[in-house]
Amino acid sequence: KQGEGMLNNTELNGKAKYIEDGTTPASPCHSNPLVSAIITTHNREPDLVLLAVYSVLNQTYQNIELIVVDDSSPSFDQRAEVEQSVLSISNDILYMKHEFCQGACAARNTGLSHAKGTYVGFLDDDDEWVPMKVEEQLKGFHDENTALVYSQMVYIDEKSHTEFPGKPRSESGYIFEMLLKRNFIGPTSNPLIKKECLDTVEGFDVLMESCQDYDLWLRLSLKYPIQYIDLSLLRGHIHSGQRISTDDEIRIKGIEHILSKYADYFNADHEAWYSRGSMLIPHYLKVFGRKKALALWISCVKKCPGKISDNFKLLVMIISGNEL
Repeated sequence: KQGEGMLNNTELNGKAKYIEDGTTPASPCHSNPLVSAIITTHNREPDLVLLAVYSVLNQTYQNIELIVVDDSSPSFDQRAEVEQSVLSISNDILYMKHEFCQGACAARNTGLSHAKGTYVGFLDDDDEWVPMKVEEQLKGFHDENTALVYSQMVYIDEKSHTEFPGKPRSESGYIFEMLLKRNFIGPTSNPLIKKECLDTVEGFDVLMESCQDYDLWLRLSLKYPIQYIDLSLLRGHIHSGQRISTDDEIRIKGIEHILSKYADYFNADHEAWYSRGSMLIPHYLKVFGRKKALALWISCVKKCPGKISDNFKLLVMIISGNEL
């Protein structure tokens, strides 16, 4: 999938710097602003991982340090192949490997603890940055108080080979109350974030099994203004591989954790509670069945009885057993 002018293995021959977790990474170039790109990978086939790696190396903005954190299971049969493939690309990549799987949040925090950049961008191993992403998002930090700059994205269905845009997003400023109602910032791969702000909120919460990105966006937006850039700068791949977002039980734990962690805010905002609660209903239906899904629906109706159309659609879904 390399386009014209893209870097390839031949052009980037050499061996990457390889460090086990806990060792000291090599010092990056000292020019401002350095951007740290952190790719975390878990049990992902080499081709997708390399697609993510090359999307960082092919950025138009070049002052980037690339850190790859391998959080794969020791039994993953392609783990050595992923490692060798990444190590063969460039001698500027920092490759870190957990001895055992610690989870996505711990992997991102491992990368963050070694990052030297003023700004940090995280990239999941099944996503890719558009070449102008870092260059354009850096322009969003015109206010020195801004913690995070995000943008639009496009999804690619690997089966049908079709592309479609993500949900519209446009909010900037102090957006915490709006963010409670909907995660319009999107996945971890989307924004560029000021590292000192990440350090202040102490990175990712390792207790979160899902909604990990959403939790971080909420904590950042409680303290800092957020900036939107109206460009599509991220490509997310929809495929049959392993994804947290498709595991119903893990999704339930994540959303319930969000509702508990920010209970005071959700209890004061019925519409925000409704947004999260109604999101749980299809997962409840799959995991627990109609009875528990219906009980949650009743709680949602009590919070927002005026949402007649939405409430009716959710009830039809519960009765029919089919997702909307």
